[in-house]
Amino acid sequence: MRINFFEEYPTEENMAKLDFVDWPAIVFIAASSLREFEIIREKYRNKYRHITFGWWPIILSSYWISGFTYPADLDRLFTELTFKRYIKEFPILIDFELPIKNYFLLKNILYIIGNKKRISKFFTEAPQYNLKVYTAEYPVLTPLLRRFFLLLGISISFSFPHTKLPMCYSSIIKKYFGEWIWERIKKFERQFARLHIDRIGFGIGTTATGSIGNEPILTPQEFTSDLAWAKECGVKEVFIFRLGGLNESYVSVLEKFAEKE
Repeated sequence: MRINFFEEYPTEENMAKLDFVDWPAIVFIAASSLREFEIIREKYRNKYRHITFGWWPIILSSYWISGFTYPADLDRLFTELTFKRYIKEFPILIDFELPIKNYFLLKNILYIIGNKKRISKFFTEAPQYNLKVYTAEYPVLTPLLRRFFLLLGISISFSFPHTKLPMCYSSIIKKYFGEWIWERIKKFERQFARLHIDRIGFGIGTTATGSIGNEPILTPQEFTSDLAWAKECGVKEVFIFRLGGLNESYVSVLEKFAEKE
């Protein structure tokens, strides 16, 4: 499998963990603007020539992207992304999650229909600009739940070009929903991945805390188990949340799974 990474906080300390990564990988860097991302990328691209840096856009108001995002914020983002056609394929992560502030769920509910049209238009046009779009999405355990996520604008149909990355963060799922739910999710996502094997990867984690601040951290044994499950599902790539959590114990696990060229 290709082992890739998310980095929500691209500080010098976190980005220095790229010293552990001696295989070709994509690293999605969170930034609130394309210019901010480009400044970070320029700082590291010459040192880590085997790394492909992709942009993970953060929306300042809602943080993540969904049907509940302010339409003006989506318009601004998609205009920024489609300002030019990129010579080399440019990886983009669209992080489909409900707004970080709960009051958006009521305040912005009437934006959902229009926002879904905006999102669909961007996904349709993205290949024209040489954008390789990945979507981080909640994992599901039933087809009905997936349809519900489509309705809310936190997922998108495979009729639009993209690669899905269900966030199969076992440490979080088991803590808040229990082992039984985690096993159901694994079963469903395994079947879904095998149906769409060229369009699915997995998010694996967590190895460090994120925006929530208290995410439980995987043990090396749990990390090994999750990567072995992903490999058994047949996916070609996984993304680890997050780069800054790498240490020698995790790297020794990754060495067993990383596809090196």
